[in-house]
Amino acid sequence: MAEFDLRSYLERFPDVCRSKFGRAYNFATLERDFEQLRAGKRWLVARDVLKLFENARTPFGRYWAPPHERDLDAALKSNHFYMAPAPSDRELTERLLAVLHNIGVVSLVLSFVHPERFGVFSTPVVNLLQIHRPTTVELFIAFCNELREWQKHFHLESVAETSTALWTFHELTWAAGDTAQSQAARAAFDADVWVQRRRVGQALRPFFKKYGPLELGRILVEENPKLAGKVAGEEYERRLRDIARRLGVRLGVKGSAEILFDRLEQNGYITLEQKTLLRRIWATRNKSVHPVATLSQEEVENMIDTIEQICLAWDAQV
Repeated sequence: MAEFDLRSYLERFPDVCRSKFGRAYNFATLERDFEQLRAGKRWLVARDVLKLFENARTPFGRYWAPPHERDLDAALKSNHFYMAPAPSDRELTERLLAVLHNIGVVSLVLSFVHPERFGVFSTPVVNLLQIHRPTTVELFIAFCNELREWQKHFHLESVAETSTALWTFHELTWAAGDTAQSQAARAAFDADVWVQRRRVGQALRPFFKKYGPLELGRILVEENPKLAGKVAGEEYERRLRDIARRLGVRLGVKGSAEILFDRLEQNGYITLEQKTLLRRIWATRNKSVHPVATLSQEEVENMIDTIEQICLAWDAQV
């Protein structure tokens, strides 16, 4: 199987544009038109923005409606909107969004003025990268930050080039239908471990930051009970090890879990009924890590419920 080569899709961008739009575009030449803005030698005016919607220069007018020239010119003149020296990515995005009112249009301006920092905001590319954020600005900033990682990994010249390459890849694969070439390209993408690590990281990292292991187990249980059982089971074992140290019980030897349960009952941490429950979910924890054992959603949910009802109380019993 061929390796996934993102740079090669940048080279195919002109051909895709000819096929899709009837002409090719030279974005590098258009970027040079924004050099004075990039250097902070003048402020942004309406004609700069509207230039990005000219059919002879870009295809973007097919995706976004251009702003009304008179209203935009008045808003930009009253603000004297300089693009450099550039503040933080977030501040620059928020300020421009307050004038242009559309994150797609904002991304066009930013990607041509500061191509090293921003890319064109594209829903297909956002979906490829698996990026989700609660607000529009946060989503766009996360999108550009992730593009920067792909730029470095695939040795592209800028963030803007990277967004173009990924858009081209999407057009030649998912948007192209189910051809032998598109299947091969998707297979190379799916088989690239670095790519999939980045995508999984984007999808899961917000959950890892927000939720603890028991909450994650409860979230995952419907999709994959054994994985959920591993996550919750590790937290169960961690809590057992913490209480075992306090009671002077050495875990890790045969029968040590049963010794710990007895000691917990003797010291008043649990009742006899609770000891039965702890023993039962220890068996559930063991099933989660053995490949031949099956595990139901109900078993995992019962394990999580028991940990929350019994084990969490030990933190207060010093």
